[in-house]
Amino acid sequence: MASTLTNVPLNEHVMVLYTHDEDHNNAAVDFINYGLKNGYHCIYASVYAYDSENPSNISNLSSRIVKYKENIEKDELNIIDFKPYYQSARIVDLAPFKKLKTEVEETLNQRKSEGKKDAILIFADAACLLSHNKHFEECEILEWWWHETTTEWKQNNQNITVLCPHPGQILNNPLLSEAKLRIGSMHTITIDFNYNNKHYDHNLQQISKYQENQNKKKTKKRILIIEPEPDIQYFYSLFTRLHSFEESDVKIVEDGNKCLEVIFSAKDDNNNNYYDVIIIDTHLRGISGFEVARMIHDKLPYKRIILTTTYSLDKISNIIDSIGIKRKDVVLKPFNFDELFAVIEEL
Repeated sequence: MASTLTNVPLNEHVMVLYTHDEDHNNAAVDFINYGLKNGYHCIYASVYAYDSENPSNISNLSSRIVKYKENIEKDELNIIDFKPYYQSARIVDLAPFKKLKTEVEETLNQRKSEGKKDAILIFADAACLLSHNKHFEECEILEWWWHETTTEWKQNNQNITVLCPHPGQILNNPLLSEAKLRIGSMHTITIDFNYNNKHYDHNLQQISKYQENQNKKKTKKRILIIEPEPDIQYFYSLFTRLHSFEESDVKIVEDGNKCLEVIFSAKDDNNNNYYDVIIIDTHLRGISGFEVARMIHDKLPYKRIILTTTYSLDKISNIIDSIGIKRKDVVLKPFNFDELFAVIEEL
């Protein structure tokens, strides 16, 4: 196991499938020791870091980590309680992870200025607990964020490697093969401790094949999204890519006037501003989402409009009826993004 992890190159997003808690611990210890022996900064970001009842707590692992106290004091090793991060990921709030990204980048820059090796290894298991608890949708969002982040780091020549363990006893279930491939496809390397290297190579081929099939399934529908909140805009961006929409087929604007400008500049299906589906949040600044929907429906009655709102259907039933929007095209906040895209895929 150790030799497998110590062969992992820098600037990668690594998925490790394990069966037992001891495999999780061995992966963490081997990865951290490899980094410390090579002069890299290491981070153990675990939901179990300070959980005294869990065998993956740092007190249990510290005796196996090379010069543990010395490396802590020298700030070569950082222990992060990842439980609050997991709780944020569970409600699709990635703000703590974005803050961590900034802190890691600052640490890397500081190391460069001090003449230290400019490389950081991160063992992060929040996505692992999401998989363990079968919160696969939230897990995919988090792993997509790590994928985007590690890709950015690689493009900027920042030597930061992230290793994310996942419970093989769950993801290796044949009934969850699709979830395993989706999660795996967001990593550059996958290591399954249950199999030898030959199977590991085959697993990479499966992921490559999955990505190829996803590319073939890319939809031709185009979507215009009107959403005022930046964080929700970001999640829309993630989910449209997860659902195989091309970036050029999705446009996100923050207010109703911009939406009307985009829609009414469209002339035909060949126009770049033609959209099959318009998702409108009812709580817009300035002109309301209801009014935007009414103006679009009056001029383009064939256009599919989906409303997102915090209002109950009872309170807005008269309004949506007067506009001509069906109840099935009203999605109540907070909503499940997969449910929203299921509505879209009915087209």
